[in-house]
Amino acid sequence: MAYLLTLGTSSLSIARQAQRQGLPIPDAIANAPELQIGLQLYLDAFFDLDSERSHAFGVTRIPWSSIKNYAEQWQFDEQQTEDLLFFIKRMDASHLERLAAKSTTGSKK
Repeated sequence: MAYLLTLGTSSLSIARQAQRQGLPIPDAIANAPELQIGLQLYLDAFFDLDSERSHAFGVTRIPWSSIKNYAEQWQFDEQQTEDLLFFIKRMDASHLERLAAKSTTGSKK
């Protein structure tokens, strides 16, 4: 169970609780995707930039200018800036699709 060392705080607590009770570790934790080395930077940026979006008339995309400002603030080089724009736009699109699906189905997941 060496993978337990890579889990976040909540997931680790759940996994340990399941082990103590002799229950299987929940599938979502046991089979959680692993983030490739170097990509944590972009995931952290997404969560930082998520607060930059407007919620006035519903959830909107993260503004391009916010992504660009983030890159400048953290002194990203040209390649990192291009990657940041690519990854944030992709993550944002996926996030917005998931939110739209939740709102049309009334799901609370």
